Amino acid sequence: MYSQKYIEHFSNPKNIGTVEDADIVCNVLNTEGGCFDNVDVYVRTENGLIKDFKYKLKACSGTITAFSLLSEVITERTEAGLDSITFEYLDGLLGKLPEKKHHSLRLAIEAKEKIKEQLKKIK
Repeated sequence: MYSQKYIEHFSNPKNIGTVEDADIVCNVLNTEGGCFDNVDVYVRTENGLIKDFKYKLKACSGTITAFSLLSEVITERTEAGLDSITFEYLDGLLGKLPEKKHHSLRLAIEAKEKIKEQLKKIK
């Protein structure tokens, strides 16, 4: 049902917390029904690169897993580098999630898009 990668990220989520000197802060909220996941994201950048990404959340297992994975794949990327982080990319890394967990991946992508928009303003 769930891949080993999914179980690993859910059992031991990476990078939970806040970034004291964050220059990007955003929030995403699942409004699709079912879970009412709420995620606060904190990002520190340096010379156009994402150097630190942390998050605090009240969420289901899928969203915990999606943001743990996102926190690993988003660091050291530029605004342009964020384009390769897609729903399909994250889903593939997690071993194809069941449809009932797709909202979690959509939230992670929404957060990535908000970060990208704020990165444009920092330049």
